[in-house]
Amino acid sequence: MTKRVCALLICLAGICVATAAAQQDRISSDVDVNQTVVLKGNVSPLAQPQNDLGPIDPSITLAGIRILFKLSTAQSAALKQLLAQQQNPASPNYHKWLTPEQYANRFGLSSRDIAKVVQWLESQGFNVTEVAHGRGWVVFSGSAAQVQSAFHTELHRYSVNGETHFANSTAPSIPTALTGVVSGFRGLNDFYPKPASGTKKVRPLGQKGLPSSPDYTSGGSNYLAPDDLATIYDIAKLYSQGYDGTGEAIAVVGQSDIHTTDLSSFWTFFSLTPPTINQVLDTNSVDPGVTGDELEADLDLETVSGVARNATIYYVFGKSADDASAYVIDHHTSIPVSVISESFGLCEPTAGTTYLTQQETIAKQGNTEGITWAASSGDTGAAACEPNGGSSSATTGLAVNEPASLPGVTGVGGTEFSGDVTNQSQYWNTTNTATDESAISYIPEMAWNDSDVTGDGPNLNTTLAASGGGASIAFTKPSWQVGGGVPKDNARDVPDVSMTASANHDGYVIFCSNSGDGCTASTPEIVGGTSAATPVFSSILILLNHYLVKNGLQSTPGLTNVNQTLYQLAANSSSPFHDITTGSNIVPCTNPSPNCPTSAPFKFGFSAGVGYDQVSGLGSVDAYNFVIAWANSVKTPTSTALAISNATVTAGSSVTLTATITPAPPDGETVTFTDTKSPNSPLGTASTASGKATFTSTAIAGGSYTVVASYPGDTTLASSASTPAQALNVEDFSLSPSTLSIAVSAPGQNGSGTITFGLLGGLTQAPSFSCSGLPSESTCTFTAASATSETVTIGTTAASWLHDGPLGRRSGIFYALLFPGLVGLVLPSGRRKRTIRAVLGLVAVLAVVTLWMPACGGSGGNHNPGTPVGQTSATVTASESGISHTVTINLNVQ
Repeated sequence: MTKRVCALLICLAGICVATAAAQQDRISSDVDVNQTVVLKGNVSPLAQPQNDLGPIDPSITLAGIRILFKLSTAQSAALKQLLAQQQNPASPNYHKWLTPEQYANRFGLSSRDIAKVVQWLESQGFNVTEVAHGRGWVVFSGSAAQVQSAFHTELHRYSVNGETHFANSTAPSIPTALTGVVSGFRGLNDFYPKPASGTKKVRPLGQKGLPSSPDYTSGGSNYLAPDDLATIYDIAKLYSQGYDGTGEAIAVVGQSDIHTTDLSSFWTFFSLTPPTINQVLDTNSVDPGVTGDELEADLDLETVSGVARNATIYYVFGKSADDASAYVIDHHTSIPVSVISESFGLCEPTAGTTYLTQQETIAKQGNTEGITWAASSGDTGAAACEPNGGSSSATTGLAVNEPASLPGVTGVGGTEFSGDVTNQSQYWNTTNTATDESAISYIPEMAWNDSDVTGDGPNLNTTLAASGGGASIAFTKPSWQVGGGVPKDNARDVPDVSMTASANHDGYVIFCSNSGDGCTASTPEIVGGTSAATPVFSSILILLNHYLVKNGLQSTPGLTNVNQTLYQLAANSSSPFHDITTGSNIVPCTNPSPNCPTSAPFKFGFSAGVGYDQVSGLGSVDAYNFVIAWANSVKTPTSTALAISNATVTAGSSVTLTATITPAPPDGETVTFTDTKSPNSPLGTASTASGKATFTSTAIAGGSYTVVASYPGDTTLASSASTPAQALNVEDFSLSPSTLSIAVSAPGQNGSGTITFGLLGGLTQAPSFSCSGLPSESTCTFTAASATSETVTIGTTAASWLHDGPLGRRSGIFYALLFPGLVGLVLPSGRRKRTIRAVLGLVAVLAVVTLWMPACGGSGGNHNPGTPVGQTSATVTASESGISHTVTINLNVQ
């Protein structure tokens, strides 16, 4: 027995009894090795007789075997209650995280029971190497012969998917005294999780050694540099405000040693400051050496360092990534991370029910410690049991991967960009920045499926390559998994969120040097998969932790299981998720095989849709909006009430908008008053004073408004907006055009034009019109042309003469000239006739001279010049309800 284990057992035996005195012992009798019971559910489903290659060498040493313990019924209930309290702001346990040792004293096996288990193992010749800090398991090692003798089972070799493995061929037995305490074993087989990066693409090299020509649907030559991700997912905005992961720590788990030169090449290539990376070997495992899983480690570590740029990274590795995650959780005191990123998984049918139950218990322990565990959903679409890169048609049926399927873990699926690739300039610059960034903005996404058989996406892979997703066969629907699109299947559905994952459209640039992975040292490669999406999302969670701690919303990092809040945020109208509504994870299948249709087309899977779906989950995240929305959800809620001094006013009148915020924010905070129809053009702003913000204006344009007052929140108070929006009517009318040109062909003629008016802000009465500034001898009349227009007519006058001189008809001379004629009427007839003819002739001559000579230019009459010829400016004034507006008339009399 090691000194470390001896010291722990001394503690367990008595010195530490004070902290664990209340814990109940569950092993009620001596551990008798002669009385045993078969421990069902502890044979790997992959250890099938048809794959059996015979017994293994009995002298082989098996290191890192774990015997895991069940929670009692009372512990399970108490754990469930604590996890709820840790997420309830009203609870005194809110965000009060446990240490592994505190977890042990409440939910682990009792000290005395642990001592009995250790004593039994050592009596069988095993070397006990560690008692878990959370007392959820004991780690030991021994030969294959010792394992077979102690547990009454056989260890055989098996050939599965072209690989040779070992496993126990029958269920192990344990002493009867341990019944109800032991859940099972880890380490009796080596069916370890598989990485999800099965879609690596080695590209020809382009300028600066960058890969070129990704397999776009329509061609293209783009790839994802760290700054591209920052632009596309709005991470850059967090950087600009100082949130880069400083003071935070994240664990990346793996199954291989790494070449740190790969990481250095990545940082140098993209001009990144090298972060702190601590390599931690799972001491309960053996050093795996450099394996074919180094590519996964390179991808995860480089992606995390490119997003959470100033966070401390712990690379925790061993034979099993699942065990490495458990190691992080149980050694949380020395590995103080707030997030675990795991890009490995086992499909549920091959993991087995017992293994899945153990995993969920481990996840819950991590949750009590404040740890968020994120895992990839897989890269073979709805057929998670298919080998990565090794199948073009599913034969194993529908399945999802653990740990993504665990309710205590966040499953991360994949998307790919669906932006118009024929118009690259809309999303990508033609040249790169100094950090090789070329993305311009967010690019619309669809579900990732490069093996697509539905026509929704590009068919770019000869093997299955699509976002993992579907329904768990082991876990029922968690209470928090609700919302639009969530299937009513009473099953835990996967994934929860997604990020871009296609190696083709567009892939991640990384550096790797393991030739077994097809890599070339110091040469960039293009990769993809949900194992790329997972470290991106995990790193955004690190930035979220940084924001919350820096702004005093949390005293220490740690978000625990984030799933509950994810679904709450997605349900809000201002959701920070990009809803993925197109594409699928439908893959071809071979008939006959599980879940495959009996008639063509032979394929199965799920389609993306509005809200949640089993391909992309809730969608991808806008990182900045996600962080702000989360921060608001943990701040003290506020409410904003809006009052309007007069809901109906005429244009130019004063109107006052008053917002009251409860609880009152500090003085000087800005409140914005916005019309919901034009949110980007606020009506005005005001500063808070004693919880109120008042905005007064006489310049609000005429119209009907639905006004909302918005308080942005501060470091402790959440944002809020007034509801419902309130109506404000500013009565006014508009005139068009502002200048009207009217031409008159000649004086004496008319000219017209049309003025259109619009009634605003609820005004119902049409305005009345009048003219001013018209030239002389002209008139202005108005006639309604329609319900919203008025015709203005300008009448003009022609020039004329009216004569009334000394020989006019009204003058005495005119009548004097007629007198001789009248005299002639009384003369004798003979003479009279001659005299009358003479007089009449004279009168005719005088009349012509008197009446018509003025027309020949005489100056003896009155002259009317008519409307002047030329251009004149006049004004039309429209008035209603005390409101007046004018239109200028340019009058041209020709």
